[in-house]
Amino acid sequence: MPKPKLEISRKHFWWITVLLLAFLAGTNLAAYCFGLSKGGSSAPPGGEYDLTLPESLESEWEIFIEVIERLRESYLYPLDLSELVRGAVRGAVEAVGDPRTVFYDTQELTNFLIQKEGSFCGIGVRIVEIDEEIVVMETIPGSPAAAAGISPGDRIYRAGTQELSGLGLTRAAEILRGEKGSSVALSIRRPGRKEEQHLTLVRDEIIIDTVFSRMEKPGLGYISISNFDRKTGASFAEQLRLLENAGLHKGLILDLRDNPGGLVDEAIKVAGLIVPEGEIARLVGRDGEVREIYHSSAPGKNYPIVVLVNEETASAAEILAGALQDRGAALLVGAKTYGKATVQQPENLPGGNALLLTVARYLTPAEKDIDGTGLEPDISVETPLFLKYYRYFLPLRLAQGDYGPGVQMLQEMLAELGYKPGEEGYFDEATAAALSEFQAAAGLEASGVFDDLTWLQFRQVFEKLSRERDPQLRRAVELIEQPSMQLEPGRKVN
Repeated sequence: MPKPKLEISRKHFWWITVLLLAFLAGTNLAAYCFGLSKGGSSAPPGGEYDLTLPESLESEWEIFIEVIERLRESYLYPLDLSELVRGAVRGAVEAVGDPRTVFYDTQELTNFLIQKEGSFCGIGVRIVEIDEEIVVMETIPGSPAAAAGISPGDRIYRAGTQELSGLGLTRAAEILRGEKGSSVALSIRRPGRKEEQHLTLVRDEIIIDTVFSRMEKPGLGYISISNFDRKTGASFAEQLRLLENAGLHKGLILDLRDNPGGLVDEAIKVAGLIVPEGEIARLVGRDGEVREIYHSSAPGKNYPIVVLVNEETASAAEILAGALQDRGAALLVGAKTYGKATVQQPENLPGGNALLLTVARYLTPAEKDIDGTGLEPDISVETPLFLKYYRYFLPLRLAQGDYGPGVQMLQEMLAELGYKPGEEGYFDEATAAALSEFQAAAGLEASGVFDDLTWLQFRQVFEKLSRERDPQLRRAVELIEQPSMQLEPGRKVN
């Protein structure tokens, strides 16, 4: 059969041009062609775009156009051409094979920027979707939600006139956010109560604190960093100053566990305060060229530093931990880190979209490339599974006959508290009996059914246990309290 001839008529030219631009948007050519990246111009030299397709891609391009044309003209149901274009863009980006290079539409970009900026306008809750219902997992301190008494376990059924059930997590979050000063009426149901409660909240700017500090013991400071956003460097500097003014002299515990990274520049600001004078990290391009070397000019601290890391310590957090380890300024305690040593740069695209593009990789001061391998701790200390995952245990309704990961997690938590649940992963009579014992001891109805009230009680118990039984933190305190503690690059301490 002869090969079908591809005819590009005038009426089709407009959408074929759009699809070509969409294809380019998913490649490294996009930033150049559109001129929308940082420092980019509106057009290349000469003022015209070169859209010439390489000969080696002509057959693939014919197939691409042919598929789109046949979908548009012959598919049973009407198709949205813009959705086809976006699908083409996403497909091109996914074909790169790098999960960190991502296309964001306008709403996804908004969520990404909230994470990076560390603030947004809304009521101040972190929510999850369970059985199509919107459930509060956490309220942000100082937010309108916290002031109104909204707490974990509350189920938000309505915002204004909009029913939230069944809308999905993304849409529910959009509805709860809004302009500063605008009000929203909420209908919620509290654990243990059948009737709905009605509250009206005024939206405000929500500041997400990424740095938390305390004096663990007299003279021994503790600072945790949950993420690196645009306020992290300044917040760390201020909290470290306050601790030092309050008498920090024995040592500092820097907790980077579960820190997924964030803005590299903010991690460099933190490193510039505690890494001794010299190199922090270097960025290397795809041809191996050194694009930038970050330096610290700090004199170094006269007290020991221990950094807590685990499997979820990644990216910018690894830059900081790797610099401290390689420069002999700290010991790493915990588990091997995630191993993400690439840097992503957002590239602006038309229509409020963006491409998060991997543009470089970084090396530690000892020129270690840890992408895919992670940092090895100086002292390995495992954390019990229940301490790792209790924060992710959702307020599901579980009863006899249920099975699966949720039941298994419940059983592991009961066992950790000294109860004797039954068959692993299956909610049997023994599990119901163990749960009833826990409920009775907590002053709850001994129903043997896991409900929202029981979830709240578990959460409170394990929050307390996580502080009391944190083996990595306890090991860090022990190390700092050793007067002979020496900090040397790569040294292993038993």
